[in-house]
Amino acid sequence: MWDDGTIWLGARDGRLSLRACADCARICHPPLPMCPHCQSLRWEQQAAAGKATLISWLVSLHPGDAAASHSTVIVVRLDEGVNFVSNLSGASVDALYEGMALDLCFENAGDLTLPVFRPAGGTA
Repeated sequence: MWDDGTIWLGARDGRLSLRACADCARICHPPLPMCPHCQSLRWEQQAAAGKATLISWLVSLHPGDAAASHSTVIVVRLDEGVNFVSNLSGASVDALYEGMALDLCFENAGDLTLPVFRPAGGTA
């Protein structure tokens, strides 16, 4: 399986699956071919709890079309202890603050299911 396949296949099934080393059990994200801790090449899937804390964000604008819709790209710290890059859903960028609690949700984008995050409790 390709390195990030765990994430995409898990998202299709409604879960955020991370790669955990089958030998030392540490999560490796972003995915790498070899465990950076013990150099194992054996992997298992570990489902993330779906809770995260907002670290940083930016608003992505289309460079040639100011009227095009924009997205808010976020960096979160998953409760599992790794950082994850995703998109914001269901909140205004004006409501964001560092340390904000977020919950995992999923959105369809054509043939892909994307893991995205919204403010915890569903309100912004």
